[in-house]
Amino acid sequence: MPTIHWEKKNSLCTARLIEWCKINQDARLKIFSDSAKDVKEEGRTRQQMTTQKNTYMQQLAASVFIDDEDPKVREYFQAHPLAFVKPIQGRFTSLCKKYNEINLQLGQTGAGLSFEELNENEKMKTLLDRLLQTFPWWVDLHGWWRTNPAYNTSFSTADPGQDFAAEAMDVFGKGKGK
Repeated sequence: MPTIHWEKKNSLCTARLIEWCKINQDARLKIFSDSAKDVKEEGRTRQQMTTQKNTYMQQLAASVFIDDEDPKVREYFQAHPLAFVKPIQGRFTSLCKKYNEINLQLGQTGAGLSFEELNENEKMKTLLDRLLQTFPWWVDLHGWWRTNPAYNTSFSTADPGQDFAAEAMDVFGKGKGK
């Protein structure tokens, strides 16, 4: 298989991958497992996997590679289209890793805020502007993955003021000695 150039700052392959996900929202929701929280907030029905994930990955691969700038990639894709599903999955894995590296720098609270909310805080906006220079796809990924713990491993839904230990003692301590 020829080399796929995912890692260039403004990689056309990655740009086409992100663009396909933007255009094909239902497929994207199924690929990334639709978040129950997002469904409730957006007042829509949950998108369940009705077609095999590989079918969507094949459609995505076609969108990314059929007109690739590298003739070797185009030719190989024409001859072996199924061989490109694994590189697509691998790219999502690397995007997720980079997405979470950015989120770690934003902290638990920042990783859970929307892009708009982050831009309202001058300190966060400055940090995010700097981080986006090296990873411009974060904004789209954050829109899709922000509330999905399978993809956003930095975000915590816990209230920072909660005292779980004290609450546990209240619940379990009351039963002692009665």
